[in-house]
Amino acid sequence: MKSSTVRRPSVNYLKYLGSFGIIGLATLLSWLLQSSLDPPVLVTIFLIGVIISAVYLGLGPSIIASVLSVLIFDYLFVPPHFTFAVADIQYLLTMLSLLAVSIVISYFTSRWRNQMNIAKQHEQQMTTLYSLGKELAVLNDMDSYLHAIMKSTTETFGSTAMIFLPDSSHEGKLTPHLHGTDQFVDENEYAAAVWAFEHQKEVGYGTDTLPEAKARYVPLTTARGIVGILALSVPPVKKALTVDQEKLLAAYADLAAVAIEGILLTEESRKVQLLQATEKLQTTLINSISHDLRTPLVAIIGTLSSLKEESLQLDEVARKNLIEVALQEGDRLNHLLSNLLDMSRIESGAMKLSLESSEVQDLLGSALEQIGNRRGNHPVRFDISLDLPYINVDPGLMVQALSNVLDNAFKYSQVGSPVDITVKRIENMVQIEIADRGEGIPPQDLERVFDKFYRLQRRDAVPGTGLGLSIVKGIVEVHGGHVSASNRAGGGTTVKILLPMKLEPQVE
Repeated sequence: MKSSTVRRPSVNYLKYLGSFGIIGLATLLSWLLQSSLDPPVLVTIFLIGVIISAVYLGLGPSIIASVLSVLIFDYLFVPPHFTFAVADIQYLLTMLSLLAVSIVISYFTSRWRNQMNIAKQHEQQMTTLYSLGKELAVLNDMDSYLHAIMKSTTETFGSTAMIFLPDSSHEGKLTPHLHGTDQFVDENEYAAAVWAFEHQKEVGYGTDTLPEAKARYVPLTTARGIVGILALSVPPVKKALTVDQEKLLAAYADLAAVAIEGILLTEESRKVQLLQATEKLQTTLINSISHDLRTPLVAIIGTLSSLKEESLQLDEVARKNLIEVALQEGDRLNHLLSNLLDMSRIESGAMKLSLESSEVQDLLGSALEQIGNRRGNHPVRFDISLDLPYINVDPGLMVQALSNVLDNAFKYSQVGSPVDITVKRIENMVQIEIADRGEGIPPQDLERVFDKFYRLQRRDAVPGTGLGLSIVKGIVEVHGGHVSASNRAGGGTTVKILLPMKLEPQVE
């Protein structure tokens, strides 16, 4: 406090000394020009000196300059010279006018100077708040928001800032977010922050409540309630905040509260959307499983019950037919369960590749063999280039992907229509096209057919879970490839699978 007390008078002393210097220069100039100018005209020179003192030195020094100007003008330029006597009433009026005008000019110039300083401070405050708001506008996560707010507050006030937010896992607790790694919060300061949060009242240094605290705790409140606490530590040189600083701190708190609430609302909205999507997925999965898995189970149970019933007295042909039905439904059930298992592995990231050098022809043959009776009476036509290279794939997974595409082609094609398979090399990729002669896909649904559980609304309710093409996409992409669907000229759907000629195992 001593150093502050000594420093302030010295600054005022220099200002007053400066006003003496300015009037001294005005006196010297008037003395040099007195032979060519009338005394009343010399008054203007002193007025200019007073104005300069008022603009640059303030009201006090300019008042001193006004009085000093009148005294010097009377002593040096008003007859009789070198005395303070005034022989002519005209000169007395001139000096009184000089004093009055000088004081008025000093007062209004000082007010103008103060207004300019206030305007500059407000401009700086608005610029600071605008910069913070602009920075927050491009951020989209809580940690970045908190860092930006604390950094800007610390730079503006010259004191370390902290933010306390409610702990979602412990009701009634606050989590401190610190600007620097060397910061810590002791028990007393934490208690002050909790008190400010619970009572939604500004407390701490510079207030009437808990004034001995080491920081000022400002509640961050919005129309929906309190969202946190902004803490501003005591500055190194203890002094109370000015009125402008109080207003700026309140503006910072309002901006921080709105920004934090916006992030909280966004996170809450995301959670609601995720919950809705999860519920929808669960409902779809349950509906799909309850329908598509129950149907083959009912057929299998019904067949076995018929075979068990001795009173039916089935002949050998009927028994074979029933066994064939049970086998087909069992195969269908196994296919559905395999799809569910594959989808689970893809989503969990548990799908590992065991790459082998394979021929596309062998993979297609294995896929057709895996489909078996589900192929029906559809002929398959091949158009395979002779110069096809080997590709490094996981044979089991790739056969599963190809069988899913072929299974769809057989299911949705017209009875007895052919399915065309074209394989060719495109630069460093191998392209496999599987085209059917079904109804095709509406243009707006071409991208969505690869989504989980998405199924087209068709007149013929073909059974399925809507996972087949989603699994194909997951398997192909994990191999570094790409899959797409398009409508075929003349009716039908074409699925294109692009696979790189040489692949490296995916790094988990």
